[in-house]
Amino acid sequence: MRTSLTVKNPGRRFLGCLNYKKKNGCNFFVWVDPQTCERGLEYAKIMQAKKEELERGIQKLEKENDALFVKLAELTEINVTLAEQAGPRKTTNRLRNLTMVLVVVILVFVVCVLMSSVKHTHDKKPLYLV
Repeated sequence: MRTSLTVKNPGRRFLGCLNYKKKNGCNFFVWVDPQTCERGLEYAKIMQAKKEELERGIQKLEKENDALFVKLAELTEINVTLAEQAGPRKTTNRLRNLTMVLVVVILVFVVCVLMSSVKHTHDKKPLYLV
């Protein structure tokens, strides 16, 4: 038994051959659940649009994250250069300070990512499926 994840048949269960949708496999299937109602199809389209919006947001965050890793590598290289120039005693203090700054930057980034993924729904009316 499988569950359809298409917009046309959202969440609709069906029985399919073990080789269903495999390369050179069998495409035989039989629906277990009844056809999705019109409201269900409308809701599936809404959910598909939200999913695509979230995927675009994830791609954007991944690009920003990659840019931050590049910046972190640059800052680490600068820190190593400065540490070599400063000598042993100053190196420890500078490394500690840089570590603290990096931890704060990472924490701010994580909080921003978490806050951007939270959707405020308190102003929306609840959706009841009958």
